[in-house]
Amino acid sequence: MLHLVLAFLLTVASVTVSPALGEDKSYRDPRQPSFTLLVPNGWALTRTEQGVNLTNGTGYAQLGVLGDTQQPGAMLVQVRTQIEQQYKNFREIDSGGSRFGGQKGLYGVYSGIPPSGVNSIMKVVTMNNSQFTYILFMGAHTDEYDRLKRDMDRIESSFSPDPVR
Repeated sequence: MLHLVLAFLLTVASVTVSPALGEDKSYRDPRQPSFTLLVPNGWALTRTEQGVNLTNGTGYAQLGVLGDTQQPGAMLVQVRTQIEQQYKNFREIDSGGSRFGGQKGLYGVYSGIPPSGVNSIMKVVTMNNSQFTYILFMGAHTDEYDRLKRDMDRIESSFSPDPVR
């Protein structure tokens, strides 16, 4: 009996300790066509109708898959306009070309105060692969952005859509 209790306690201890010592996970979306991306340790993933949401504290990464192909520049302008209308003290911090999912894309980094009322930084990355348009929103409250940026960069660089057929 003591042997069974000890085995149970070791199992419980490993379950409660393992999240603290957890590992990154790779997520493969079950929809077809599919995509994969990294879920860093400490981040939670939720599937949505259009893609996935990852969260960690105030940090988030939201990947959307759109069924039409829009040029990255047009998509970024459209998204920027919507963000600018919702944010107080909106400003662009950076923008340029990007490799996203193995394709040429564009990104923009913005700061301001969203409807939540807390100063935040958001990065938007978009590309299309002639079949779908992919758009990734990542951000956090300004005071947490630097702490979460490494994970957000890893999420972005890990994204890989299935090849176009």
